[in-house]
Amino acid sequence: MKRLAAAAVLLLIAIAADASDTAARAVTRKGWFGDENCAGSKVAAGEKVGPNGQECTRKCISEGVPVVFVDEQAHAMYRVDNPKVSAGIESDYVEMVGTIDAAAKTVHVDSVRVLEKYVAKCSVPPPDTKK
Repeated sequence: MKRLAAAAVLLLIAIAADASDTAARAVTRKGWFGDENCAGSKVAAGEKVGPNGQECTRKCISEGVPVVFVDEQAHAMYRVDNPKVSAGIESDYVEMVGTIDAAAKTVHVDSVRVLEKYVAKCSVPPPDTKK
């Protein structure tokens, strides 16, 4: 009886360990923060993924569109559950350390390091802020 109980406990521990491997896990990823609407359409379409315009991204986020982290290598998008970490660095190329829950498609960001500041890739001049 004791052996059966011990075997059952070991089985439960093995199952719990396996389940934790498929749940949330800490990772380091490179990519950028964007808004779910614009980034989502690019990721879903399988297009070449790159940052959206910084001003547009900030406007959408200020209007309540959820903040996402776009993982450059995985071509995946995760909704950021602590979006204040992205304030001021939207569309910048960053290295993010956080916990990704692949099933829920969310990330909790623990730290962020800006690798490269966003530079517009088009000929449209930035908005004149002196007006």
